[in-house]
Amino acid sequence: MNSVFSANIEHFIQATIAIVAISNPLGAAPVFLALVGDVDPVKRRYAALRVSLYIFIILFVATLAGSGLLKLFGISLSAFQAGGGLIVLLMGLEMMKGRPTHVQHESLQDDETDQLLVPLAMPLIAGPGSIATVMTLAAHNPTVMGHISVTLAVVTEAVLMFIVLSASVWVEKRVSERGQRIFLKFMGFILVVMGAQMALTGIKRFLFT
Repeated sequence: MNSVFSANIEHFIQATIAIVAISNPLGAAPVFLALVGDVDPVKRRYAALRVSLYIFIILFVATLAGSGLLKLFGISLSAFQAGGGLIVLLMGLEMMKGRPTHVQHESLQDDETDQLLVPLAMPLIAGPGSIATVMTLAAHNPTVMGHISVTLAVVTEAVLMFIVLSASVWVEKRVSERGQRIFLKFMGFILVVMGAQMALTGIKRFLFT
């Protein structure tokens, strides 16, 4: 009994480390700030909560039925990765202008074009890498306790993301407007590179595997 419990605890720890590492909460913070623009702090915290909930739902569904859903729609993981990479790349190009785009600024006012869900929650945070990770972890330990340990790891990731995004609002207040623009352009460039890498990797896997 103790050995089973220890194995599940170890599985939970491994799952948490893997999910947090690949989703990169710190890397999502500047993108979040770019999307929320000049929204007041209360609404920003609410936006951070929404992003965290989106991430939990996406990864939880992926844990239970990720591969089945992709097969249902006839989508390969490589195609999903290529499409997600393209979205991230385009967003990075917009951020390199040094300011949130018109569409990004309006997104918090228009639930029909909610960019907190796309592209921030998915595919930037809960993207192909994170989805593939939870699917692999769940498949590695297909027992009920195994799925519970992965789900708890997803909850941990969502809570950590909320803390980081909420704290990013506090940090942003202490950075000059010029500094924010410079950092935004830099992160835009990073996103362009990340998006290109995601897209090219997805295309390569689609063509050669």
